[in-house]
Amino acid sequence: MFSMCVRNSSTFTITEEKIKQYAFLSGDFNRIHLDQEEAERFGFKAPIAHGMLTMGLTLDIASFFTEKGRKISTYEMQFLKPIFMNDTIHIFAEMKLENDSTYLVIIGRNGKEVVVRGQLKLEEAASL
Repeated sequence: MFSMCVRNSSTFTITEEKIKQYAFLSGDFNRIHLDQEEAERFGFKAPIAHGMLTMGLTLDIASFFTEKGRKISTYEMQFLKPIFMNDTIHIFAEMKLENDSTYLVIIGRNGKEVVVRGQLKLEEAASL
């Protein structure tokens, strides 16, 4: 296994509008995502982003690689810390080759704190 020096980065902010849009599209109207008091009742300092919203926004970083004729065959993400409304997340990705497979290793930080970590497998478009 070795890492190539192919890296990419991206930044996004979890806005109230993004959370509301995701709730509408997904049907997940859990109030911890939408209401300050409800979030606090469950021990959060503010409404938290849906995990799948974060995962979807993070996936945008892969577009650089998929535009190069690759497709995503698997995508895994660990949610390490809550991501709150109005947090700005900095995503870093690095390509890794392992056993004839290509992976994109993803780290998401809120400031210096790692909040998400993931990996996706890239394959040549013709092989899917």
